Amino acid sequence: MSICISAFLGKKTDDLDARFIQAFSKLGFDVQLHPELTLAKSSAQGILYLRISKTPAEFLRIEAGTPLLIAFEFHMQKREKKEARSMSWPPRGVAAYSYTASSRTAAGRSHSAATMQILSMAILAKESDGYFHADDEEVASPGELALDRAVQEQHLFNRINFDADAYRFESWPPIDGMTAFVWPKKIAPPESVTKTIPKRRSRFRYKFSWLHLVSALLVSYLVLITLLYP
Repeated sequence: MSICISAFLGKKTDDLDARFIQAFSKLGFDVQLHPELTLAKSSAQGILYLRISKTPAEFLRIEAGTPLLIAFEFHMQKREKKEARSMSWPPRGVAAYSYTASSRTAAGRSHSAATMQILSMAILAKESDGYFHADDEEVASPGELALDRAVQEQHLFNRINFDADAYRFESWPPIDGMTAFVWPKKIAPPESVTKTIPKRRSRFRYKFSWLHLVSALLVSYLVLITLLYP
């Protein structure tokens, strides 16, 4: 199942790229944007690429020192001055806004990609004094509240590995939508250890022998003779 998440940016859009990176830094991440991309404009592929070289100290990691390559769908559209509102759009709770950033979650995505996608959209809403909305919600949330909620969900990574199934960063993908790119191998999650429970041995064990059968027949024969010829 996938959902569409949106950030309705407010008026504070100056130096948005730098403030975006700084916001991640305050959360314990070291994040870089693709050097040929900017948050104010969609790429030809409609994908945002991030490089993560550091995660919060409390996060569990399989390869703690390995940089990660994160990619997710991302579209940015400037609002037209005379753009009319409808009954369904923008969602309830959204006041004045200047841009709409939208992103659709993908089935089978890694935990790291999902986390960075939600955090990115919440940070955009918060840093611009805007709003955050997911299409399974009736009312949009102020950016600051949305970011607080997204940060609370990070406690998940005290129990599971943040980088499981994530791509290692080796190089930046091309953004022209034409040049081929070979994705690096994913970080394999640790194999689950299945405990084998040994079979319980019975205290009383009987092992069959043909000698036992012969002995039983002989005893039966003697008993029968005794009964017939007292």
